[in-house]
Amino acid sequence: MKIEGLWGRKDVLWQNIRPDINILVGINGSGKTTLLNMIDAYYRNDVRELKKYIGDFSGIPLSDEVYPVFYLRSYDVPVSDKRKSDSPLMQELNNVVIQNKEGLSFFNYRMKMLDYPQEAPNIQRNIDELFEIIDDMFADTGKKIAISKGNNSALVFQLDSDVISLEQLSSGEKQLLLILLKVFLQEKKPAILLMDEPEVSLHISWQQQLLDALRRLNENCQIILSTHSPSIFAKGWGDKITYMEDLY
Repeated sequence: MKIEGLWGRKDVLWQNIRPDINILVGINGSGKTTLLNMIDAYYRNDVRELKKYIGDFSGIPLSDEVYPVFYLRSYDVPVSDKRKSDSPLMQELNNVVIQNKEGLSFFNYRMKMLDYPQEAPNIQRNIDELFEIIDDMFADTGKKIAISKGNNSALVFQLDSDVISLEQLSSGEKQLLLILLKVFLQEKKPAILLMDEPEVSLHISWQQQLLDALRRLNENCQIILSTHSPSIFAKGWGDKITYMEDLY
C-alpha cells in the first residue's frame, strides 16, 4: 500500500501487509484512524472521502471490491437524533440481531435452516460455536446467551432465573457482542475487518481474548486494527504489530 501526500505532507508505504492480522500502534495523531478511514474509502470507491486526505487523487486507481469490507468503530457515543431513544450502539446491535438492510442479520441466518434444510446441521453447529464463545467471554458475570422464548428473532441473556435483554447490557457488553456477531455473520468467508480501537469499553480480559475469538469465528477474515492497548496483542499477537512511524 502506497499513499503519496497524506495531509499534503507525508508519503506512506506499508509493505508486507499480513493476510491474517495487522495491529497498528502509534501515538495519538500519528494517523492510525486516518489510515483505516482511507482503506475503507478505497474499497468503497469513495473518491470524495479519499480527497479529504490526498489533495491530488488523479492517476491513483480505485479498487474493484474483491472481498466485503467491514469497518467497526466505537458506537459508545451520545444519541444525536433526539427522536430515537436508543444509542447508536444499540441501534446497530438491533440491526445486526434482528434486521439488516445492508446485509445478513442473526435472525436471517437462522432462517436459512428453513430455506436450505440440507444446511441446517452446519448452521446450527456454527450458532452453537458462537454461543460457546460468547458464554466463555461472559462467564465472569454468569450470563449465558439464548434465543428469546417470547420472540425468536431476538437474543437475550439468562442469569440464573432472570432474563436480561440486550438493552440492559453495559456498553462494553454491547460492543463486544456487536463485534462477535459482525464477524460471525461473515459465514467464515474471506472478508476484511477494520477496527479502530476495539478496546474501547472492553474489560482487559476481553481485550486479551478478542483476537482469538475472532479468528475462531472466521479464520478467513483479514483483520486490520488500531489500538493503544497492549492487552489486545499480549497473548501471542506481538509479531503482528506495525508501528505507524515505520510507514513514513
